[in-house]
Amino acid sequence: MSLPLSLEKLPPEVVRVLRYMGTQSGALTPQQIDLGTNLGARLVGKAIRRLVNYDFIQVGANNSYHVTTDGKSVIQQLDEHEGGTSDDQITGASFDGPVQRRLTVVMPRVFAAGRPTDIYFGVNPPDADDSLPGSMHIELKVSANAGNLSSGSISLEVPGNSAAKPGKISLMPQVAGKIVRVRVDAFQTTKTYAAEALGGIYFDVQVAAEGAGQDATSRAVGMDLLLKLAD
Repeated sequence: MSLPLSLEKLPPEVVRVLRYMGTQSGALTPQQIDLGTNLGARLVGKAIRRLVNYDFIQVGANNSYHVTTDGKSVIQQLDEHEGGTSDDQITGASFDGPVQRRLTVVMPRVFAAGRPTDIYFGVNPPDADDSLPGSMHIELKVSANAGNLSSGSISLEVPGNSAAKPGKISLMPQVAGKIVRVRVDAFQTTKTYAAEALGGIYFDVQVAAEGAGQDATSRAVGMDLLLKLAD
């Protein structure tokens, strides 16, 4: 029996957690799942988040989780699948599903009107179990009100196992004392599909009042990105 493609692409820690929960009666806490699967708290936490997003498990009282009807159906398909993923295959295995990285935007705490000031955009390195053998391409679309940008877009190449080389644009506020709102929309592109929206954030830039100086102390904002391995 062959599995649907969507189930074949399930990350291995997700398969292990779901299968284990299917052998237990009642709701389980993350600590109980950790003890039962021996995956470690961090991988269990990641698996739980994905399973909740897939609607295969639901959260209950006291931070415990139980398998949904859809989850039970998936467990049955996994159990019926000949040659399914074994525990040996799961332990320490990598996967090509979406991985979470974080976009970070760094800038001075207070800008000065009429002065171009750089804003830096970067993507963090992966955790050890999130490393991938390829890179991912990110396009950022940037806009601002009450301020002029040196560019409306930034391209970032995100390596599979290290941080992206930061990109930058400059922002020049137009009016002293007037907050500038900046919006960033992120997209991923590969050879096989068009730009896929990854979400967006907006943040306010403080602008010094007339006659006041710029505060160059750094501040950072960010957002999580779910990235696919490039083809």
